[in-house]
Parts: sequence; C-alpha cells; structure tokens
Amino acid sequence: MGGQWWGGEFKLSFRIEYEIGVIGAGAWGTTLAAYLTKSGRSVLLWAYEETVRDEINTSHRNSMYLPGFELPDDLDATTRMEDFRSIDRLIIAIPSMFYVETIDKLEPFVSTATRILSATKGFIDSDLTRPSQFLDDAIPENHFGVISGPNLSREIMAGLPAISLVASRYQNLISEFQNLLSGEYFRVYGGTDVAGTELGGALKNIIAVAAGIADGLQLGENALAAIITRGLAEMIKLGEKLGAESRTFFGVSGLGDLVCTSHSTLSRNHELGRRIALGESLDSVTSSLKSIAEGVGTTKHVHTYAMKNGIELPITHAVYKMLFEKADPDTVIRELMTRTLKME
Repeated sequence: MGGQWWGGEFKLSFRIEYEIGVIGAGAWGTTLAAYLTKSGRSVLLWAYEETVRDEINTSHRNSMYLPGFELPDDLDATTRMEDFRSIDRLIIAIPSMFYVETIDKLEPFVSTATRILSATKGFIDSDLTRPSQFLDDAIPENHFGVISGPNLSREIMAGLPAISLVASRYQNLISEFQNLLSGEYFRVYGGTDVAGTELGGALKNIIAVAAGIADGLQLGENALAAIITRGLAEMIKLGEKLGAESRTFFGVSGLGDLVCTSHSTLSRNHELGRRIALGESLDSVTSSLKSIAEGVGTTKHVHTYAMKNGIELPITHAVYKMLFEKADPDTVIRELMTRTLKME
C-alpha cells in the first residue's frame, strides 16, 4: 500500500513515486488502473467519490462501477488532484459530461513534461468538440494522445484478449504508451489519426444504441447487419467532414469497436437501446445504470450538429426520435425502411 490512514482520510506516502496516474474510477478507468498494476506498474487512481476511494484502498474492490472483481492490493486511490503533481504520465477516463470540470481541477497540477492519454469516448458539446481538442486548448504545452478500441471492461478484467489503438501526433508518446499498456492479453496498435480514432469511439455509441433497440424488438441478424453497415457509413460521412481519415473507421477504433458494442450484452449503450425497445423510459434506464451510457449524450450532440449543418444521418436521427421524442420504434423503423431509394 502506498499510503496510510490519518484522521479518517487516506493520505499518500511521499516515499512512493507513481509511474502513472489514472483520472476516473469508473469501470474503464478502474480496469486500466488494475491492469497496469497487475503488469507491475505503480498506479494512482483518482476517484470522484470518497466511498469509491475508501473501498479501493481498504477492500480492494469497486462495487459501484466494477462489481464482482477483486483489485490489486497495491493499487492506490485518492480524491485529491494535487497528489498527481509529480506523476508524468496520465490517462484520463472521465465521462464526457464531466470532462471540462475535471480537467479544470487537474490542470494546475500538471507539468509541461506530463504526457496525457485520453480514454473518453464522447463529445464535450454540440459543436462536437473532441476531448483531445479540449485538452489541447486547456493544457497546450503537453504531449497528448488518445486510446480507443473494442475494450469491454469486464472482459479485460477477466483476462480475456483484446486490442486497442493509441493515436497521437507525437510518435514518442505512441511508442511510450504502446510499451506501457501492451501485454500477453492486451495488444496496442499505434496511429496518427487522432480525430478518426476519437470519432470512431464516440460515434459507434449511437449505432450500439440502435443495435440494442433492434435486439429488444427481435428484428433478427439481417437487421443488425444493416444497422452496422449503414451505421459505419454514417460514421465515415460525418467523420470525414470533421477531419478524420476514412480508413481509420475500418480499423480497431472504428469497425472493431462498432462490431463489439453492437453485439455485446456487456455494452451499456446496447443495454440502454434494448430496454428502450422494451418500453422503459430513458430516465428509468439511465438512472438504473451504474455507469454512464455515452450514447445518450452523443446522440443529442450529433443530432443537433447534423441538423444545424444539413448532414443527413438517418440512423442517428432515428435513435434521437426514440430516445428524446418518445417515438414508437415500429414507426421509426418503418420510416427508415421506406426512405427514398438510393445508390449505396
């Protein structure tokens, strides 16, 4: 343990020099922190809730966001941003809706030598500002990159094999985090298309919600294939307009993540869509999920952007209608299927 209890609060020992800090003790942040610790790295994990911090430090569990798994004894957690002052490698795994306020709290304690990897899959606002774009403005002196891919937390915690992609405009950062994260059952590829990597991870959440709706309505495998292929076309269409390279969407962070989350019952976005199709309200579903389904906010942001800029995204608009306008799923599907015929 890298700390001790003083007056009821966990205080870090300054004898410990942490190799890496993870900001965000949700399912993905906790998974990354646990994986790195098991790989022999000294890791400090930032939690927003004191109850989560205390449970990680004493019981070595995170029952709120990652129930059913034991965490390494030597993984330390804190709620104090100042504890990251001397850590020169950070991974940010915060839900997009809390990204700005969290980075604002972290920024005073980040040195210009700190390398930052963003693991958030979503948008900051309806202008479709990506997390790395916000980082570039908030902490402009630092080298940063992004990580994205078909990475279901519970499978990685169970030691099942997975791949991911680190993208950055800094080759040294790509190599550093590839070497840091790669292991026997987690392989990390490198890339330079930061926009495409982030956009793939964010936009696929909308399509995963659509796939969950199709699952809930028992529309069959043909319908799922249609959603994935036409959903990918929407991702590429919007992605190119936002500066991404189309080929990135056919790789790990695009098609790989899309197929994984569209099929998996472990995906929060898939689960949300399925339950909406079965008649639950959006408020009911989101309030019962322990972790945030990024597809909800992403659908709203992308729909707003597309309407403002005259971009036709039929699946995205259909998901928006079902989530926010309480449209009847059968009616929306009929509208999708009877649209004007066109070339692929």
